[in-house]
Amino acid sequence: MKGAQVRASGPLWVAEIDCHGCEGLSTLADKRCRACAFGQLGTEAVVDRVVFKRGYHRIYDSRELSKLARLLTALKLLIGDRTLYSPQESGKCRDCVSKRQGKMIECWSRVLTSPHDPSPFDRSLAELEGLKGECAKCTEQYFLKLLDSAKAMLENFEVLRKLTPANYDEVFEARTKPFFVEGVWHPPRGEVRLLDTYELPEGRGRVRIYEQLDRPVPFYDLDLPEFKWPAERVELLDEAFRLEVKEAPGHARFAHPTRMASFAEDWYGALLHMVRERSNVKISSLELKELARRMANWLAYRVLEPLSYDDRITDIYIPAPPELQPIYVVHERWETCETGIYWTTPELLGMCETLASRLGSAFDEVRPQLDVEIPELGMRLFMSRYPAVWPRSASIAVRKRRRHAWTQPLFIARGTLTPLASSLLGSVVRMGASAFIIGEKGSAKTSMVETLIPEMGPHHRIVCYQDTEELHVEEFIAHGYKLENVRIANPEHLQRQIDAFLRGGEAYWLITEVRSVEAVRAALGAAARQGSQPLVTSFHVKTKREMYDLICHLMGLNEAAYKYVDFVVGTARFSTPTGSIRRVVEVAEVLKDWEGRPTYAELFLDDRKRDVLTPANFLKGDEAMLERLNSFDLSSVDLAEALKRVELIPPEEGGSHYIPAACERLAVEVEDFLAEVIAEAMMKSDLLMLARRKGDESYLELPFVSAAYSAYFALLKRHESPARALEEWRTWLRVRSS
Repeated sequence: MKGAQVRASGPLWVAEIDCHGCEGLSTLADKRCRACAFGQLGTEAVVDRVVFKRGYHRIYDSRELSKLARLLTALKLLIGDRTLYSPQESGKCRDCVSKRQGKMIECWSRVLTSPHDPSPFDRSLAELEGLKGECAKCTEQYFLKLLDSAKAMLENFEVLRKLTPANYDEVFEARTKPFFVEGVWHPPRGEVRLLDTYELPEGRGRVRIYEQLDRPVPFYDLDLPEFKWPAERVELLDEAFRLEVKEAPGHARFAHPTRMASFAEDWYGALLHMVRERSNVKISSLELKELARRMANWLAYRVLEPLSYDDRITDIYIPAPPELQPIYVVHERWETCETGIYWTTPELLGMCETLASRLGSAFDEVRPQLDVEIPELGMRLFMSRYPAVWPRSASIAVRKRRRHAWTQPLFIARGTLTPLASSLLGSVVRMGASAFIIGEKGSAKTSMVETLIPEMGPHHRIVCYQDTEELHVEEFIAHGYKLENVRIANPEHLQRQIDAFLRGGEAYWLITEVRSVEAVRAALGAAARQGSQPLVTSFHVKTKREMYDLICHLMGLNEAAYKYVDFVVGTARFSTPTGSIRRVVEVAEVLKDWEGRPTYAELFLDDRKRDVLTPANFLKGDEAMLERLNSFDLSSVDLAEALKRVELIPPEEGGSHYIPAACERLAVEVEDFLAEVIAEAMMKSDLLMLARRKGDESYLELPFVSAAYSAYFALLKRHESPARALEEWRTWLRVRSS
């Protein structure tokens, strides 16, 4: 080892020891490393963390290591005080003191490498037997006291009682990580029980969720492949990282932060090829490219990059100071979980300042807050610098979207709604109905809005109004959907954008997260024009009653505005013993003939005991058939038989007013509409059953769902017979999935 540098990391002091070029193993399990570390740390103030720096960093997250080093230094000073050996230094006494001091320094050198073993001092004591006369008296009065003091210093240090030759890393809480991975990654502490485990896409790692038996929150453990990379590969990366380059390449564009990741990948790819040529490491160019890509992502996005691969995370919280508080995540199933990841303030602030540069802004004392998006990770970050409690630090709240678009079949697979309810929603939206999706934070409102895009189809023009990049616009465009992405930086500007698009031709309008008064007015105004512009929007309220009170009482809008809403889709999140679930809890039609208090046709309602969305005022008829139609597996349903045994509930009996009116407007028989709804539900059920049978959720993702929908609706348009279209589509499905 060589060189020790002590620096501040938030409230902690960290000692970094550079181990490059040393023959030691960079671990306290090695005697050489122990002697070197204790020798260097003993002259420093107490530090909270010690880092051995090489390709793999070994981190000792314990103040006791620094305290032990200072103890050993104090022991050396004690041994070096000649006045403690004898009251006089003349004649043979001087030689005796020098000899004994030499022996003690030799003992100290052995203890420095193995402080758990005080036996060198015991052997020195054994050598004193047989002394007589003045020598015996002097030894007893002075030297034995010195030996006792030295041994007492070691025996009274509690950590030394736990140490054995094999457990230094365990006692001092050693953690190992590749040099480019930031923070300290701890496993769960205490007794735990595994709750859930799953692989991340693209081989990015494995997640394990543990129940902590002594804590009320689960533990989120992220097992990354780079922690298991062979040492030679990490050393290769480390050498490339430390390679001295006198001139940057001409294509470097550091002034464009959005290109940083791609530039870093090219840069490290070139450096790795240079390093490989002069090393004995056998590694392919393809493997070098992967190493460079992983390195670049860590440099650009830090710990957020691997977390972005987990589509079950909805939020990430990095409190201040990150050295003392772990990162927390909000999991779609297990809700709030703590991780073992403790970041560092310098690295956190460095990332914040880099992200600020993307906006051409700053993140400093003058501008201590920043709201920034990382669309390539599907994240929006709100950063706050220098919180009052912890100066020289920062905290971050991250809202994370799924890496890929949501679809209704994915919602069906999670039990969020049934194939029949999904089919009805898709049908009325295609007929031009406006729909408001309501619910609390985290109830999947915006995701529900997104699932309706495939239901509208690629042949319709769709205009998305977003204040945050939440919809996967580019992915939809890549699969043939006609989307226009209108970003709203200020809710007051939403009305202007809507007015600007009014003459742009027919389109579906999607508005995500209606919160402010201005946004509500704009959304209702858009709904009022639904003759040519059907509207779907998410609305942050718990219930229909809250929605009405907010619009008509708190905001003072006329109740006529509320009547422009056709359907309200309620969403909710529930905590269960097996984790958190998100459900559509109602599909209600807003009736138009009321005064003072809105009335609804409750088409679907939540049956909480059975955890299923059930038809209420939608269908009537044979109870057994109704039960089968509302199941997730409709493979045994015969369409012709179902149409004989069930029918739509008419408006006068509490059923939908919108559906008969829309059917009349579109010259469609109500019975034909019902046939199409049931056939579509069967089609979606077939996708679900295929995914379950194959054990492959890709059949529910946007690429396959888009192809399946296009094939089905093309057949339906060609034959105008739901039964025949479904039969031919099932043939298509067998061929595509074989």
